[in-house]
Amino acid sequence: MKIQLVRYLKRNPRVVIVGVTGSVGKTTTKLAIAKVLEQRFKVQAHSGNYNSELGVPLAIFELESPGSVFNLKGWLGVVLEMNRRLKKPLLYDVIVQELGAGRRGDIGYFSFLRPRIGVVTAAKPAHLKGFGSIEAIVDEKFSLAELSQTGLVNAEEERFAPKLSTADAGRPHTYGVSKGEYRYSLRSYSAADGFEGTLVLGKDTVDASVRMVGRHMAEAVAAAAAVGALLGMTPEEIKAGVERIQPVAGRMSPLEGQNGSLILDDSYNASPEAMMASLDTLYELPGRKIAILGGMNELGSDGARYYGQIGGHCARLDLLVTVAKLARQYVEPARAAGLGDDKIRCFDTPYEAGEFVAGLLKQGDTVLVKGSQGGIFCEEATAKLLAKPEDTARLVRQSPDWKRQKAHAFSNKRQGA
Repeated sequence: MKIQLVRYLKRNPRVVIVGVTGSVGKTTTKLAIAKVLEQRFKVQAHSGNYNSELGVPLAIFELESPGSVFNLKGWLGVVLEMNRRLKKPLLYDVIVQELGAGRRGDIGYFSFLRPRIGVVTAAKPAHLKGFGSIEAIVDEKFSLAELSQTGLVNAEEERFAPKLSTADAGRPHTYGVSKGEYRYSLRSYSAADGFEGTLVLGKDTVDASVRMVGRHMAEAVAAAAAVGALLGMTPEEIKAGVERIQPVAGRMSPLEGQNGSLILDDSYNASPEAMMASLDTLYELPGRKIAILGGMNELGSDGARYYGQIGGHCARLDLLVTVAKLARQYVEPARAAGLGDDKIRCFDTPYEAGEFVAGLLKQGDTVLVKGSQGGIFCEEATAKLLAKPEDTARLVRQSPDWKRQKAHAFSNKRQGA
């Protein structure tokens, strides 16, 4: 499929590629960038996280995965459809594409995309098992800025500071909230009302308000504004796009819960620093604070330390509910930090966890739902909490293929369906 994609891009040389990578925030940043660029350009940005060697061609050709890699008939059909679409022109001005990396060399593989702009969001202790060290993660993520025509790096990520300090002046560009050439300088933020602030775009400034939950989401806003400025958009166009940015499914997405509760659906994935940021957002809101937490995959030998940190940070909860085996590692650190046994419940599946919490919900409660995706699927706990069943369509991993995977994962366990 790489061959088809290379041909596709060669036949459409005017199309601008904006690549986005990072340990966290790729999809949110990608879609925020797309929302801004749509104010001037025709933009393609796949709504999901198609960011692997197989996923990137699918995203750019606007095709869906046929599921298992062993589905030879399905993948043959994909290749045939790609060959058919090669004969037609790409109808977009800009493609915003996220690029994943779970080991050294993954970003370099995508060099054939020749990104006009390469956006680097963060380097966090995710996929540590594959990389071996946080230093390797920093190198790999930062490499997108180096192989792109123009790099754009999050200045708020302290792990990038040494690389930025030794880089040539003006290469790469930087963005952030309190740091960077391009900034979203905040005047106010609340978890209930979102952001009010000023976009700093080189010599230009413009005020903008954004309804997003989570302080860390302001960095995605800054990245989107920066890409717009680098592609020649006016401050007014950028402001219009920024103010249209919406929460992304499974990434701190606020949903109406049963009995007047609020659900913060952050169920797409989890890493230690993202988990801490999500809990901090929960603590900013009024009412009872409940967290349904799955485990954090691929932490390697440092896993126990990170589970200890998150568990200790759970001490302020009114109720901690864990999903599956890995997440039970939060329990002892939470107890040691002062969380009583009456405020801790553990379940094997997200269905059971969701049913339990649904039976307790009251007016004014806020529930955070978060966990890694592999085999945990905390979005199914969210589904049990929704006031409106139709909001299930706003959750992650709801395609037929994902539903088959979940049915298989929990086939020998109580699903509560």
